[in-house]
Amino acid sequence: MTEKKPYLTLVDGSLVQQRDVKLTAKQAGFIRSVMGKDANGKPNTLSQAYRDNYDCSNMTDKTCHEKASKLAAQDKIAARLRALEQQKDQTALRSAHSRLEFILERLEMEALGQGDDTNAASRVRSLELLGKLAHGGGSLFQERIATEDTRDSGTIREELEQRLSRLLSGNNAE
Repeated sequence: MTEKKPYLTLVDGSLVQQRDVKLTAKQAGFIRSVMGKDANGKPNTLSQAYRDNYDCSNMTDKTCHEKASKLAAQDKIAARLRALEQQKDQTALRSAHSRLEFILERLEMEALGQGDDTNAASRVRSLELLGKLAHGGGSLFQERIATEDTRDSGTIREELEQRLSRLLSGNNAE
């Protein structure tokens, strides 16, 4: 009977099912750079990640871009990037869920008058927000916007015909 091997836990803390796939230090650095952000908080491009980990001093930008694309397209690199991206998405989802739970808990406390500075207005507003943040993503309230137009259909038709004739004749002045 064969035992299941546990998932490999990488140094960066990610769980990836590719325990037998070996990467070079430069490939691992490339993956970390692709998953990271630059000094402005923007995701790194493939080319920038390649420049950070490989010597590109004798390469044109085009060559560097092509080599970065080829490296990212390699099966073991692409699979690791997909796995890390999936892990990142799951972490973001868990984080958003915990923030929502925190907000709901605080709103419930405020609605019940258990907050630090509760008053009638804050309790009513908390109840309103709780109604809008109903479980399942829906709202207990329905927004209704009503518009009234006192013109009859004949008047509206005339206005539309006049506008169309002005547009078709090239005279757009109103």
